[in-house]
Amino acid sequence: MRLSACSMLAAGILCGTGLVALGQSGSVDQLPVDRFDEYQPDELPPHPWIRLGKPAPDVDMSLKTEAESPFCGNKVTGKGLLVNDSSATAGSGTGISYSFTPPPDGALYLGFDFRYSRPEKGEGIDFVCRLDDGSASKGLTLDIGEGDSLSVTGTDGNKRKLTNVKPDTWYHVAINLVDDVATICLTDAAQCRFDQYQVHYNKPPFTAKEKFLQPDNYSRLAFFSAGADDGIGGLSLDNICMAGKVDAPRDALLPFEREPLAVLRQSERKVFAYYYIYTNAYDDKDQGLSHYTRALINPSLNTKGDRKIAGSELLYRPLPRPPMQQGLDGKEIKVRAMEEEVRLAIQQGIDGFLADFHSYPKGSPAYFTNNSFALMDAALRVDPGFKIIPAVYSSGDGGTGSDEEKNHDPVKYANSPVIKRIAEHPAALRTPDGRLVMSMWLTERYSVDWWKQVMKEMEKNDLPIALVAQFNSWNKIKDFSEICYGMAHWGPRTPKDFKWVDTTRNLTEKVVFPIVEQDVRTRGCQAWESENSTLLRGLWDQAISDKADWAFIYTWSDYTEHAMAPSTFIGFVPYDLNTYYSQWFKTGMQPKIVQDVLYYFYRRNHSDVDPGKGRTWSFKAGQPKNEIELLAFLTAPGTLSIQVDGQVYEKQAPAGIVSFKAPLPKDKTFVPEFSLRRNRNMVITGPGHYTVLGKVEYPHMIYCSGMIVPER
Repeated sequence: MRLSACSMLAAGILCGTGLVALGQSGSVDQLPVDRFDEYQPDELPPHPWIRLGKPAPDVDMSLKTEAESPFCGNKVTGKGLLVNDSSATAGSGTGISYSFTPPPDGALYLGFDFRYSRPEKGEGIDFVCRLDDGSASKGLTLDIGEGDSLSVTGTDGNKRKLTNVKPDTWYHVAINLVDDVATICLTDAAQCRFDQYQVHYNKPPFTAKEKFLQPDNYSRLAFFSAGADDGIGGLSLDNICMAGKVDAPRDALLPFEREPLAVLRQSERKVFAYYYIYTNAYDDKDQGLSHYTRALINPSLNTKGDRKIAGSELLYRPLPRPPMQQGLDGKEIKVRAMEEEVRLAIQQGIDGFLADFHSYPKGSPAYFTNNSFALMDAALRVDPGFKIIPAVYSSGDGGTGSDEEKNHDPVKYANSPVIKRIAEHPAALRTPDGRLVMSMWLTERYSVDWWKQVMKEMEKNDLPIALVAQFNSWNKIKDFSEICYGMAHWGPRTPKDFKWVDTTRNLTEKVVFPIVEQDVRTRGCQAWESENSTLLRGLWDQAISDKADWAFIYTWSDYTEHAMAPSTFIGFVPYDLNTYYSQWFKTGMQPKIVQDVLYYFYRRNHSDVDPGKGRTWSFKAGQPKNEIELLAFLTAPGTLSIQVDGQVYEKQAPAGIVSFKAPLPKDKTFVPEFSLRRNRNMVITGPGHYTVLGKVEYPHMIYCSGMIVPER
């Protein structure tokens, strides 16, 4: 494994630790990923973190700015968990833990930053990281600081020293679990030297039946002090990041049975997702030190002036991935990362991606264009039936950089080597008569005459195109009817009756309906009120009832506005809903609900929360609604309940899809709880994954989401 930033200080490889695969019924959307920066200083990390140990005088544990890891380097809101133990009679076991559903089979990654201190005389306290089944009987244990060393213990109970460590020094540790091999890498924040250690067991200490992470149980990650109560010293913890196989099948978690891919592909109705420039960051590097972790979600490194008031440049990110295998070149790494995106999209029922290119790319546009070509290569590898619609910007062609038509020559655009390369690629979408399907966001920025010149030149080059316009307005739609194969619109951002099909049905062959969940932008702290899941479900309902030809999901990965790929904060919930509705859209038959599933949507703070450092967000459209939504997929009638800060709200719900909302109070810190009962029997119950925060430094308006399924 290659680590970015500072070189590795030490690496250890353990064979036969007993950390083997997890059940296919698991998920990865709520593994521990936390930098602690959103919470208030001098408090404990809130749910889903749980305090370990007994409170005692002279044993202090809370979030402190001085415990911010240098690997994160957030000097604005940065915090880490600090344990100071000066008691000679208490303190052993003080720490935090996090329980989670075991993720699916495949590689598993755990990374975190730590520092320990000890008195000049005495043994001090030792720092333990334990990944186990919740009983502490099976799992992997890292002992940090005991004898100023880093040691590991597998399921056989044998402890192996890896390397020496120093007090008062920050380290980043990365653990990669692949089959029965654990690779442990350590990065020293102060030095840049590399040592490698290998430890092999003589025989595997487990059998296949002794997996400690069972699919029917919960697993636990715990950090705590160890040793006797009379030990004194300090511990610092920050930047915790876990990652599992994101593209594992989700069928066992869905509330319905998916139709076979061949059936969905037969439909004339197609669904494409807009793939924006932010990739999943799946590569051979340490996700705990990724660009997302260290820069894009770090207020200290937010260099964009219009986003400073929001704190970090981005608010959420793609779910972390375990590092891929070593020894691959850069091009192969990029294509394999895109392969994962394609597999995810295919499982969702998507027919392809709409991807950005630049006609004459230079600098950043060249990087993004290469990513889109990697996406095309990945589509061809994974499934030749999965297609890419190129959305080609006119840029880098010698114009002034302005989008004005006079600055961009349509003939030069049509002769772009990028467009020629796209046209030669087998993954490019073509019409039944062989035309290349092309698009461009804000197509109406150029006139119909400009596009006619493009199309004429491309026909001259024996590359006829079918233009799918993407409008951001309504006033030029009729003008484009003579040249468009399809018409799409960027769509509304608030729930409304969007008359797109009625408006364009007689103007184009393919009417493309927009699918959006929410729009939350750090630039200017601006949001649109989507009313929890109302916008997403309402747009799908209209696309289905109005019989649109295609649907564009806006977007897969635009984290500056509205991404719906598996991500932090939103998990897999938009993904699952799009899977359900896209099947309904394609088949014309509403999928039968075969399993009770509860989805929930709520913001982590009230819209009027008093910001400690940022500012109150403004809403471009719609009045802010502070509500908690329980969206239930029910096989039979039942009683739904939402508990909000001690207040219980109930609804008698019929079978089917039921939305139930309760008010989100202001200036309260609490964890919502959700449940489904039938005949006084509890069917599903559980808390939301996110604590609603009554106090924040930088608020945000993202609707967080999660799911609760019946225990098996």
